[in-house]
Amino acid sequence: MFKLKRIIIAKITISALLILFAVNCAKDQNSFLPYVRINLHISLINYNHLKIPGNSILFKNEGVKGVIVVCVNPDLSQYMAYDACCPYEKDYSGFVEIQPVKNLTSPPGTVFSSDFFGICNKCGSEFNLMGSGQPVKGPATHYLQSYSTSTGFESLMVTN
Repeated sequence: MFKLKRIIIAKITISALLILFAVNCAKDQNSFLPYVRINLHISLINYNHLKIPGNSILFKNEGVKGVIVVCVNPDLSQYMAYDACCPYEKDYSGFVEIQPVKNLTSPPGTVFSSDFFGICNKCGSEFNLMGSGQPVKGPATHYLQSYSTSTGFESLMVTN
């Protein structure tokens, strides 16, 4: 009886340690990115492109390699934001590009897109921008670095 209790306690302890290890690994998956303060205020009146689900805008002069903001569901104020730095390229040399909308001139420092995917210019990894930035093709295994988004009256804030 005493031996059985010790075995059960050992199994529980080992399981708890494995779960703790898995959680800590997931949290640090993109820790190679240098910290860059993000405090991006977007007027949805000026950038009404972000009021259509699936549309995105790359803000080239934000974050490490730019910040991609994606409209998921404007009625529910759901937006996603990612750093455009490819998580596969440890030297920060790769960046995720989005396909520009044809016959639409984007303001300086931005790229307007209506594509759900972004592709690294260096390794060719493809990321699903509507699906938390997970890699879907190529050598990358880590998600894009995400940022927090919050909405107010006709505005969107992206922060870290």
